[in-house]
Amino acid sequence: MRFLEKIKPHLISDDLLIQETVLHALHDFPNVPEEWTVELLKEAFTNKEKQTSILIYVEKQTINEEAVKILIENIPMMDKSKMHLALKLFDHMDPELALAYREPLEGYICEEMWSLYELVINGTEEEVYTEYGKTLNALERADSYQHDLYIKAKKLALCIVQKGWISEDEIDLIIQEESAEQWFSFNGYLSVYMTGLLKLEKQIPLLASLLVRDDDILLEEAAAALIRFQTDEVVKKVAPYLKKEESIIFASSVIENIKSDFAVQVLREAYREAEEIDNQDLLIEALCHHLSEKALPEISGHMKLEYSSGLVDIEQTVYSYYSILGEQHPDLEEWRQVAMEREMDFSNASKQENLLQSVPIRKENKVGRNDPCPCGSGKKYKKCCGK
Repeated sequence: MRFLEKIKPHLISDDLLIQETVLHALHDFPNVPEEWTVELLKEAFTNKEKQTSILIYVEKQTINEEAVKILIENIPMMDKSKMHLALKLFDHMDPELALAYREPLEGYICEEMWSLYELVINGTEEEVYTEYGKTLNALERADSYQHDLYIKAKKLALCIVQKGWISEDEIDLIIQEESAEQWFSFNGYLSVYMTGLLKLEKQIPLLASLLVRDDDILLEEAAAALIRFQTDEVVKKVAPYLKKEESIIFASSVIENIKSDFAVQVLREAYREAEEIDNQDLLIEALCHHLSEKALPEISGHMKLEYSSGLVDIEQTVYSYYSILGEQHPDLEEWRQVAMEREMDFSNASKQENLLQSVPIRKENKVGRNDPCPCGSGKKYKKCCGK
């Protein structure tokens, strides 16, 4: 039974621990059926307890016409502190679909974005490239990372690819030149994005090599591009980076989201060679999200260890893995209790924090890699919490 077949019966689970794990396992997987996203959105607006998690974890999935109708109907009734999570989903909406529902969406999407939708649908190659260049220049000149501008640049890049206005050789040249520099430019980031869109196989080794870079945006784009291929060739090229401290987080994420027997084999081998507990936890989480019975020996053995790294909610992840597969384990109930207690502690802490806040929650832009870290350490984000 394949990954999607195993997870489908648990897509909407009454068990919140399993529901969270399912959402996590699907978050970066590129082949989630559109009707699943629709089903999850319906659940989000029916079950308020799940709403935040579902809206966060479906952010990368395709928003089709039915999903748009659900959002239009329910956003006006949402808690305003959570509304930005729903509005963010419009970032992944097809421009033609957006224009078809312009009237009810008018208040949720800025005028500049409507102009962009018109441009990518009706604009000439010269007009689109001119706007693309302006957007890249604005991103480079900005003092900090501008999320909305970057989303705009990605929509323009997608248009350029879809209309065949850029060649493989042009993309190859940009990436080769950027790779020779210490830092990628935004043009480089978007070229990596385009590589994933076009699935340029000859760039797989180079994309894998980028996983050691100290650059948050580049790491995200390289990992997403590699995952798009969904091939064992990617697993083969990324496997060595599971053994490097600076690349294991993104490397394990890539291989976690390529659902094949070979990917499971590579993760199992990496786990057996890993010495640090935090690396072992990451690899076990990746194995659990494959939902493969072949990983039972490593997962069962790992849970006999006396402590964990704290990087992964390991009891919840393993409890959900066993439950979804219908496997028995003498410690299953104990794992569930530990996970539930942790969930309760987190929930209570969040409620307490909300009571102490004197200002409304608002949407914030993502912190740039060279910005001061929000924790107040005085260090750059990439050298502190963004490591």
